Amino acid sequence: MAEPRRIPGLGVAVVGMFILLPLIGVGWWLNRPKPDLAANGPRLGELDVVCIGRVDGLTPAAGLEPAMPGQVQEVFVADGQSVRKGDQLLKLNDESLKLRAEEANEAVAAAQIELDAAELDLKLHPLRLNSQKIALEGANDRVTLARQLLKERETAQQFGTVTAIELLGARAEIKQAEQLVKLEEGRLEELRAAKPELRTRAATSRKTMATIAQKQAEKALRDCLLLAPADGTVLRVQTSIGESVMPGSLQPPIVFRSNGPLVVRAELEQEFLGRVEPGMKATLRDDARPDSPTWEGTVLHMGNWVARKRSVLLDPGEVNDVRTVECVITLDKAPEGLLVGQRMRVRLGHPD
Repeated sequence: MAEPRRIPGLGVAVVGMFILLPLIGVGWWLNRPKPDLAANGPRLGELDVVCIGRVDGLTPAAGLEPAMPGQVQEVFVADGQSVRKGDQLLKLNDESLKLRAEEANEAVAAAQIELDAAELDLKLHPLRLNSQKIALEGANDRVTLARQLLKERETAQQFGTVTAIELLGARAEIKQAEQLVKLEEGRLEELRAAKPELRTRAATSRKTMATIAQKQAEKALRDCLLLAPADGTVLRVQTSIGESVMPGSLQPPIVFRSNGPLVVRAELEQEFLGRVEPGMKATLRDDARPDSPTWEGTVLHMGNWVARKRSVLLDPGEVNDVRTVECVITLDKAPEGLLVGQRMRVRLGHPD
């Protein structure tokens, strides 16, 4: 029986097809015409940005605290109270500081007395110097007179009218007069070397130091009063009478907001940089209320640095370890129903 006839190279052709066809398919896929993405949807820059923000004043709410530690003696305001600039908010116990102020006042008075005495010495110094010169001249005249008397007595002794004891007394008077001259010369040199203006300068410096201490005591008394820095509203009083407060505490005794429009400070993550700009429209809703009304706003300005959030809160679900850019949004209408610190969901998009 004759063998079937084989087609030459058929196996090679089949193998070649299995190798070439996948290569051709891969090449076509890589070099196929790309679809127009713009036709399928908006570009990335045209998409709305959604972020979280909080209601705040255009001038941010601030924690107020006394400039010095102390015990609260009186609280003058309550939550929600409107105040004017300079109104008293709270007062610390200032009994010991009043005593220190009285002590400082007495120190200034004593320094003034010392300065007056020094200025009087300076004024009288030329007169004292002139008086001492006159006293020295008088002492020299006394020496001259004593010497003349001695000569006369020595002459009179030759005639037996003066005794030896009288001569000794005359010589002793000369020595006493000469010692008096030396004493007056020493006093004159002392007055000439004296610098009464130095005492005046020292007294002036002591008075200046006492005055500085007086001002410090007066400032400490003023610091016992916490005053409103501007017209505004007390958001919360976080202290009571008898409680000790100090600067830099985690919970300031008074939380205060200056008068001014409410804004929303949105926290944009770095990935949204370049997609938000001033003038963009914003839609805002309460992030915690499913039935929240809607507020409209406009981006006022963008922050110029990427940093930690302005307010770090320990609320459940609050992300605090993300660096953000602050975006301030003004409200187009009256912010009825909004409270400072309220968490808002913000949707930012280009105006139509």
